[in-house]
Amino acid sequence: MRLPKIHALAAAATLAAAPCSATAQTATVTVHPRTALSIGGVTAFDRTQFITLHGSPTDPDTSDEQFRYLTEELGVAWGRDGGVQTWRMGRTPADPDHAGMPDLAALAEAGRRARAEAAANPRHDPELMRDVVLCTHPQFMVGIPGNDFTAWGPRTPEAAAAWVSTFLAEFYTDADRPRLYEVFNEPFVHAAEIGTTRRQMAEQHVVTARAIRERTPGVLVGGYSAAWAEVEAAGFGQWHANQKMFMDVAGAEMDFFSTHLYDGINIEGTHTERTGSNTEAILDLIDQYSHLRFGVAKPQTITEYGRILFSRNGRAWPERGRREALILRSMIGMNHTFMDHPDRILKAIPFILGVGDWTYGLGDNTEEEPYDYLLFRRNGGADHHVPTGLEHFYRFWKGVEGDWRSHSSTDPDVRVHVLADGRRLSLVLTNLDDAAHAVALRGLDGLDVGRVTLRSLTTDGGFPQLTERALPAVPAAIDLAVGGSALLTIDSRVDLAVEATLQRRRTYATDYLQPIAAGEPVGFTFQGTPTGPGGNARLRLSIARDPALSLSPELSVNGERVPFPEDWMGGDQAGRPTFYGMIPVDVPSGLLRDTTHVRLVFPDSGGHVAAAVLETTLPR
Repeated sequence: MRLPKIHALAAAATLAAAPCSATAQTATVTVHPRTALSIGGVTAFDRTQFITLHGSPTDPDTSDEQFRYLTEELGVAWGRDGGVQTWRMGRTPADPDHAGMPDLAALAEAGRRARAEAAANPRHDPELMRDVVLCTHPQFMVGIPGNDFTAWGPRTPEAAAAWVSTFLAEFYTDADRPRLYEVFNEPFVHAAEIGTTRRQMAEQHVVTARAIRERTPGVLVGGYSAAWAEVEAAGFGQWHANQKMFMDVAGAEMDFFSTHLYDGINIEGTHTERTGSNTEAILDLIDQYSHLRFGVAKPQTITEYGRILFSRNGRAWPERGRREALILRSMIGMNHTFMDHPDRILKAIPFILGVGDWTYGLGDNTEEEPYDYLLFRRNGGADHHVPTGLEHFYRFWKGVEGDWRSHSSTDPDVRVHVLADGRRLSLVLTNLDDAAHAVALRGLDGLDVGRVTLRSLTTDGGFPQLTERALPAVPAAIDLAVGGSALLTIDSRVDLAVEATLQRRRTYATDYLQPIAAGEPVGFTFQGTPTGPGGNARLRLSIARDPALSLSPELSVNGERVPFPEDWMGGDQAGRPTFYGMIPVDVPSGLLRDTTHVRLVFPDSGGHVAAAVLETTLPR
């Protein structure tokens, strides 16, 4: 998003090479195919982190044919199982000798039988199962008096923790045990109706984490699966009451923090567009407070993301295609953000279910107007399914592998990833802007090219469209429609050997959540800042202000003025009561010192600078 939307960068020759509409914005992407990029020590793209399905390989409603198609044809990784614990809990008897406790001996025996069944199930592949995040719904697992889900409750956090730790230890082996565990799914928004408090739920995270760690120390425990990440609401009152409270109470015992992010409308009914700057600002705030509180920015998971649609209109065909296009646009755009942080994001899971038989008859979902988030929908009865348009998420990313390579974009709305895999170079582009872009390409003319293909995904029409075609040569430019994505694949005749390496690191300020007063400096200090010749630096400032207030402060770094940009990732957040977004500022690396001081001065009062992160990309 630009303030204002004027920024001409590409030359007329570029526009001639790739004609675009007169209203299109222009940008230049520069690629360095032989310069490796280490992002917080991570050098390779891992599909199990980012190309995932909200399901398990053993989902009973997924056929063997669908399973093979997903894993072998599309290369999909499995993401999350929220049902298996509920099913097993309902079949666990009470301990006859210890009131209010599950019969752990019976549970262990059930686990022994389950392991034998799993060993005979070819879809229970240990490597695939390890990638599944386990969770359950709080109304079943919260340990409070009056919980009658089973004969034994759970009516205390200790009873719940004893069941969970035994389940993880006895139903899996070290080879197939899921390595990520969320204590609850979206608990806080349901606390009052369940009859508990958010703090009690946070405290149960502590009890559960300690019990799991005692029996199965290899399992990482996290939470709280935030459904409503409107951290800036009520002058960051929502942050203090929810995420910060959770981190203060349970954060020391957590291995990761978990959040759900959606465009469109959140569970509280507030209008929200998160793709781009808002998503980055939420993640940076959690990172920075974690670093301040625990001395380390603990990793994060995004175990649901996508778009929630306001209207129930257009759920039948052919109008339904537009709904799928909007969902895809959000998922592709958000995934680009998550992929920028492979060192920070343990796993990102789009909310795409597989077959989802349980959704039919839920609410007003029917075969003619099915649930919005199915990958396979019924077509002619419960035994016949066809893919939905959400399949394009996985078809777009099909075959993409490799190690990160260096790149740059002159426009933050044009998101870029570059991967090298032997002789293959993959350039991925996504447009987060509300205008089309003509993207000039630089740095590719020296390749010994054997084959070029262009895969394009468009989401600005009535249906999402995915196309792929061979090109006679590497193009000088690529057109991106609003919300569009492109994958340019270049097969070289020789290996793309690494000639240089850049190392990207993050340094967190020693303070956060600074209020803004007119004419008064807002200061941040960064200690232990990486320095050195070459490379570049970027200051990530997460700013929350009312829409009428300025987003153009005066900025200085170690006493030197630095221009403040009028552009950021994604839209202008119109319709939200408060703008909250991460605005990236390019900083000359020569200005950095071991202790770096940043100073901002705004012309008007109100709002906060919530987080400040200094990202350096320097030669190794």
